[in-house]
Order: sequence, then structure tokens, then C-alpha cells
Amino acid sequence: MRMHRKLALGAASLALVLSACSSGEGESASAGASQPADLPSVSIGSAAFPEAALVAEIYAQALEANGFTVDRHLELGERDAVRAAFGAGEINLAPDYLGGLASLLGAEVSSDADATHDAMVAALGEEDPPQTALDYSPGTDADGFVVRQETADELSLATMSDLAGVADQLVWGLASGCPDNPLCGPGLNDVYGIDISTLDTESLTPCSAEIAEALNNSAIDVAQVCTTQAEIAGFNFVLMEDDKGLAPAQNLAPVMTQELADAGGDALAGALNAVTELLTTDELTALNLRIADQESYADIASGWLSDNGLN
Repeated sequence: MRMHRKLALGAASLALVLSACSSGEGESASAGASQPADLPSVSIGSAAFPEAALVAEIYAQALEANGFTVDRHLELGERDAVRAAFGAGEINLAPDYLGGLASLLGAEVSSDADATHDAMVAALGEEDPPQTALDYSPGTDADGFVVRQETADELSLATMSDLAGVADQLVWGLASGCPDNPLCGPGLNDVYGIDISTLDTESLTPCSAEIAEALNNSAIDVAQVCTTQAEIAGFNFVLMEDDKGLAPAQNLAPVMTQELADAGGDALAGALNAVTELLTTDELTALNLRIADQESYADIASGWLSDNGLN
């Protein structure tokens, strides 16, 4: 689960596919180019999984298109490594997920994105160096559950509440730690009345190609996934709406030092917010699918920004 997987987070099925496709630590697409004197230099980092690295590359190219010089330090490691890089002054910007980061900082998290964002920003202000975050994306890469399209059609499934009504008719693919994870076994029971101890279950790796293939091959009927996982689009699975808010908000936001935010001003915020507002769950899933097709981060970012008129 996201809260307990640290930053295996969102595209575990992709982590082995493209670990070599990063733009590379310290690279800058604008190397040698002059930068307006009033714009600060940006050093962007990311966690070591594909979705985070790609979003960081999109941020980097969007900023470069607006005159900023950007150094890249992609795929640094898990969230702790990214936080350490902020503390050491190695980076001053990175994408992160509301619930995961807020929880690490000891702030209150919930399915309410506004409240979780506010709590995260307040906690970031107490960090050394002081940090902040801009707007969060409409898309969220949280834990979720999917079914095959034919299952959704046959049983009229669209929400987790719908799924609860037929839970005992289906085979569930769940993580081995689900029974003890507050956001899985106990949470499903408390929020939706789904008692996994009474269900037919298979222990599989969540958010993985393995669990997606098991669902596609009808070995299971429900799969535990990350909501922007590439296979959701690749296999045309139906993601169940978390209509009662079990999962905490995991929307993406640009996290940065307060110094960078102040120095970058409207130019920095405008460039990044223009990217953020387009990152819906469907858009993130489509981007992850392109990573799975072994396109490089740089090429995906460039094409996506061009398609959206942002470079």
C-alpha cells in the first residue's frame, strides 16, 4: 500500500521496464544557454520510480521553456532520499504525493485533498530549509481496485460500494499484508463492510504486472492496483470509484524550497501550475502506458508539453 510501500508507489510494474530511461542526474537540457538574471536556477529531483521521474522531467522542460536553467537529479531513491537531498541543498524542487509526504512529515491525512494539502504545506514550512508546495493535480495515484470490463458490465459495478454488494461472488487478488494494513483489510471492513477473511483471495503483489495479468487471464476477478497503473489502460480494466473515501488523497504537487518559490515568483508558479492542472488520473495512466512502451522520459515529456501547448 502507498502509505507502507514508501516510494514503490504508483508504477511498481514499470520500475524494471525503464530504470535506464531517466534524463540522468545533473543533466540540463538548457546547458550552455543563457538565463535571465532575475530567474533562479532550479535543481529538480525525483523518487526512483517511473511516474515520479517522468513528472519531474515534465516540470523541468516546462521551466526551461519559460527561461529557467534546470539541473536534473532524477531517481534519487525512496522518499527519504528525496527529503535528504532537500536538506543537503542538492535539490530545490521535486514532485511528491500529498498523503505520502504529509504522513511522513507527521501531518494529518485524509481523502480530502484540500485538507491534506494544507496540512502538508504547514508541515513543510517547519522543515530545514523551509519548503512549500504549489497547486495539486486533479489526478491521484492512490491504492485502488479494478475489475475486468465484462465483470463491471455483468454486475453493474462502478464504485467500491457496488463491489461490496457482490464481494463474496468474486476472487480477490490482494497483497499479503492486506489483512493488517489499515488501508486494506481493516479499512475495507470499516468503510465498505467488506470482510476479506470471508472472501476467496489470492496473495499477489499489488500494483504489479503479475496481478494485472492474473486479472486479465481470469485467475482473479478483483485486483489491488495503483490508480494510474499502466495496465489499467492497457487491459481496459474498470477502476472502482472510492465513493466513501477509504484511500488518502495522493494527488501530485510540486514541492520546493520557500527560497525558490519566492525567487521564482509568478513565472515559476505559472509554468508549474499549467502542467499540474492537466495531470488527471487518466492522463497519468496514459503517460505511464507510454513509459511501459519504453519511450524515454525526455521524449514523452517533450511530446506531451508540445501537445498541450506548453513548450
